[in-house]
Amino acid sequence: MRFHTTAYKELFAHGLEMRYYWLLSILLAMIFAWSHTQSPLFYSNQNQYLLHAAGKVPWGHLSQDWLANTRDPTPVFSGGATILWKTVGVWSFQVIYFLALMGYFLLLSHLVRVVFSLKWHFGWACVFILLHAGILRFASDRLIGVDYPWFFHCGLASQYILGPGLQPSVFGVVVLAGIVAYSSGRTLLAVFLVAAANLVHSTYLLAAAMLTAGFILDHLLRRDWKTALKCGGLALLTVSPIVIFNWLKFGPADAELFRQSQAIIAWDRIPHHTLLSRWFDWIAAVQVGWILLAVAFLYRTRLFVPLLTTCILAAVGTLMVLQTHHATLALMFPWRISAVLVPIATAINLGFLFSKIRCAPTWCQGIGIVILLFTTGGAFYLYYNKLAYREPEGENAAMDYVASTATAEDLYLVPARFAKPTTKRGVFSSTFSRGPKRDAIVYFEMARFRLTTGARLFVDFKSIPYYADDIIEWKRRVERCVRWFGQSSWNEELIAEMKQEGITHVVVPTQTPITSSHLELKFEGGTYRVYQLK
Repeated sequence: MRFHTTAYKELFAHGLEMRYYWLLSILLAMIFAWSHTQSPLFYSNQNQYLLHAAGKVPWGHLSQDWLANTRDPTPVFSGGATILWKTVGVWSFQVIYFLALMGYFLLLSHLVRVVFSLKWHFGWACVFILLHAGILRFASDRLIGVDYPWFFHCGLASQYILGPGLQPSVFGVVVLAGIVAYSSGRTLLAVFLVAAANLVHSTYLLAAAMLTAGFILDHLLRRDWKTALKCGGLALLTVSPIVIFNWLKFGPADAELFRQSQAIIAWDRIPHHTLLSRWFDWIAAVQVGWILLAVAFLYRTRLFVPLLTTCILAAVGTLMVLQTHHATLALMFPWRISAVLVPIATAINLGFLFSKIRCAPTWCQGIGIVILLFTTGGAFYLYYNKLAYREPEGENAAMDYVASTATAEDLYLVPARFAKPTTKRGVFSSTFSRGPKRDAIVYFEMARFRLTTGARLFVDFKSIPYYADDIIEWKRRVERCVRWFGQSSWNEELIAEMKQEGITHVVVPTQTPITSSHLELKFEGGTYRVYQLK
């Protein structure tokens, strides 16, 4: 009887300990999500990825916008966003992103606990939160001039899981969940999760293939042929619908047209993601070393072979892009897996450090609490003073006017141009940088025009289509825009071209000297004028 009573007490105590662990983990995850901060709606890439949903809601007059009616590369994401938008409201996007941030923290926290058999790691959690905290990134940007903490969780070539807000890349958390599942011995669940992430964002296809190859090799080395075969079969079964969909919707109907469109996207629109000569600098080299250090710490664990295999395959793919300069291969982003590997590396390297540190509990807890107060208070400071996710203030007045007056028949033309060539290496985050001056004209940022105003737009540089014919059309529109705004006198012939495109209104920077008797001034405010074509 005494034995059973003792065993029951031990079991009860263990249950309380686990309950305490998970409650504290969830609390820390909430602190992490708050400290990380997120952008207001709508910001940056959300103007691209929420556009199709906005057209279906509909939001303003975007159901008739040209770009909103091109082929959607992320239909699952758009479908889910549309349902939430209609039934709950746009505020739900920020709730979902908050939950994704919590999931990211809990997954990596669990991974560290499994790998290093840590009973508790409050110190690790506090430092991990600090490295992701908006206030530290803000301080780094303002004091040093570069947001260096960003590189502890952003992959190579500005590829990341956690961006400023909800967008398809956030579902890289599902890939992360697959890797964590594999570390716990749940192989088939891991394969399914890694492959299923592509249902939302198929840019993870190559990354999923690399990880699955690592899982299969790991089981082959153990002579577990049966599980290796199951891994391959499950992965193919899961990704087949995604591959078929992409091939049918975005495959090359015309080989030459497809080649041209791929080159436009790779070299003209997103060279900071595709050109190694643009993004590979000393920081990227340090990030590669950071990943390899973590893989070394994972030696003799279940993750060593899969992650080492993934690193080797990513390196081979990167070298192939460097050698061939092939646009389609570059757009498969062999280095995309680094968006997952860098956060894992940060978690593992910190975990190894804290597994070796012997610190007095009182001191550790005291320092940890100070860090948490700093990150949570810092997030409140950033939100309250609007010191992050800055947009050009000079655009606000014109956009407010358009939002209040636009009709379904109106089609607006705003300044757009191709990015200027640069020889500067490296990619950096401007999330916590100082915003543009009030009188600044920022061509790239007027991409928020559609979702901010609800008005139809002729073209902008930021938001792009994905089907070959549409990409060619997008380039044609940008080229026309560049030519039109490059002229100071808009004569009858130029206005006729605009009318032929269906344009009814033009938003012109006040600094741009344009004269025309065919334009009627409707509004002037901030750094823009709004004209209507007579």
